[in-house]
Amino acid sequence: MSKRIMIFILAMIFIIPANILAIERSEQITVFKKRLKEIIQKGILPIIDVEYHHGGKIENERLISRMDDNGVALTWLGPNEKLGSGESIRLNELYPDRFVPTTVHGDGKLWHSSDKGFLEKLAKDVKSGKYFAMGEFEARHYPSNTNNRNVHMPVDSEAMQVVFELSSETGMPFLLHHEAEDKLLPELERMLVKYPKAKVIWCHVGRNRNPATWKQFTKADGVRDLIKKYPNLYFDLVQSRPGSKYHGTGYIEGIMYEISNWGTALDPEWKKLFEEFPDRFVIGSDINTGRFEYYDRVMDTFRTIVFKDLTKAAAEKIAFKNAWKLMTGKEWEN
Repeated sequence: MSKRIMIFILAMIFIIPANILAIERSEQITVFKKRLKEIIQKGILPIIDVEYHHGGKIENERLISRMDDNGVALTWLGPNEKLGSGESIRLNELYPDRFVPTTVHGDGKLWHSSDKGFLEKLAKDVKSGKYFAMGEFEARHYPSNTNNRNVHMPVDSEAMQVVFELSSETGMPFLLHHEAEDKLLPELERMLVKYPKAKVIWCHVGRNRNPATWKQFTKADGVRDLIKKYPNLYFDLVQSRPGSKYHGTGYIEGIMYEISNWGTALDPEWKKLFEEFPDRFVIGSDINTGRFEYYDRVMDTFRTIVFKDLTKAAAEKIAFKNAWKLMTGKEWEN
């Protein structure tokens, strides 16, 4: 066999799968777009849910039913460590117009121990081209009403650097859970400076779990400062019920709402922020097995309070257009 033929064969081995993969990804995006347009044609504002914690205990048809009832077009389906990233691919193959392939979440023992095998598998998954988003990955995490994890994986740790590097290399967005204590902001800011091409979605903006230690990030002006400094930083909105209190401290945590005798509305300062920077916010349900009963309430809050108080253009960007751009790399086109 000639050297030229050998080179040609090797090239085909490596090039053809990439071309096939590109075609498959393009076709998948077409399916996603069709789903969004179907909801729009019904006169409903579609939502892309970027933060769903899949544990395998909620029936798929049950989740799809809740999505349909709430105008949720697509869900970034992030599996836990036990299920692994491949579970998201499997469910996408079953329901290609509902679930967006999303890598494993970093919220278990393997992640928090910086397990080498876990990180290598994550890198392989991300570089496969099959996925559209990564995580959520936990940095600082307080105990919640569905788990007792009280952990801190520094944002500038080696494991987190793997995630930032993967996002920088591939353009793939990832979700970050990091409790917004003032003393913990520098470790995040160092990484945003070091990896300006990484696409970081910081989860649960508009929340305050401890006014004594959370001061900068919990004010609209503080978030505005971060937005201006870091063009690669995005946020999903707090999912807490307006007026609800964090059980760990007893403080009301959904601070982006204004509650009065006349009802609940967006706080004017947060409304101003969303209108000023509508390109930097997305919607995530933060639903897991233990919180599935709250799915309708979470989506109803976004629709009847957040979207209702915003201009149509801002509401559309936050509901689905920003998530679309993050997952496909392209602006939404009707």
